[in-house]
Amino acid sequence: MPQPPKPDRRTFSRSALVGVVATLVDVLALSILVDVLGVEPAVANLPALSLGLAVQFFGNKYFAFNDRSRDFLRQGALFGVVEVGAFALNLVAFHLLAVTAGLPVQLARLIGSAAVYFGFSYPLWGRIFRADAA
Repeated sequence: MPQPPKPDRRTFSRSALVGVVATLVDVLALSILVDVLGVEPAVANLPALSLGLAVQFFGNKYFAFNDRSRDFLRQGALFGVVEVGAFALNLVAFHLLAVTAGLPVQLARLIGSAAVYFGFSYPLWGRIFRADAA
């Protein structure tokens, strides 16, 4: 895998904005599932996270990294591999924060997702998406 370009502020800011939107979608879905529909938090976690994941891929590819390449399948596969790791880390973080520590599910999601985003996902996305891709 080629070395990623040095992240610039614009790309990072846009990616962070995508992360905020994806997290809001995730938390809203989680809240509706748990608070409105009465789904157990551990069960509601998976579909809520999945919606956030879709927003992350498309938002980062097209908006944050301005990647217009047609290498959609390769990027999707690599993004999927990275996000399998992030997904697992989010599941663990949510369990530790919401179930074990007893934090409200929304706060647990926000803290866990931010830690996974900054420490794991964003650094690897720079290897997948290219801001100058044609």
